[in-house]
Amino acid sequence: MSAQSSNRNYLALLSFVVALSALFYNTWRNESTERNRNIRAAEFEMLKDLSELQQVIEYAAYRKDKERGDPTRALTLILQIRDLGELTTPTVSAASAHLQEVWAKQGDQVGNNIEVSNVLSEEILNTRRVVIESLRSLH
Repeated sequence: MSAQSSNRNYLALLSFVVALSALFYNTWRNESTERNRNIRAAEFEMLKDLSELQQVIEYAAYRKDKERGDPTRALTLILQIRDLGELTTPTVSAASAHLQEVWAKQGDQVGNNIEVSNVLSEEILNTRRVVIESLRSLH
């Protein structure tokens, strides 16, 4: 009878370990899925804002349209991109921070200097590439 009791105890312990493992795995999977969902949503918003930012810069630089090419609107978009970048991966966060740094150094010249507009456009393109690569890497 002690062998039978021992087998029951072993089976009960094994069942407990399996149940606990399943619970931990399920919790980890749910957290991972939620994190990826949040990153994905933030990065899609970033892509929208980056496109809008590119449009603002083009209106300022090439059309000299002060309303649609308003530097204040560009700064607002850059700050929003930077904030969203903080919610994503380290590489996206770094790219959005670099975009903000480039803007801080040269943004006041965007409507007056085509080279500055080109530098900002290139930085927007680089940020978009990083965001797209991050999106591709999510599971």
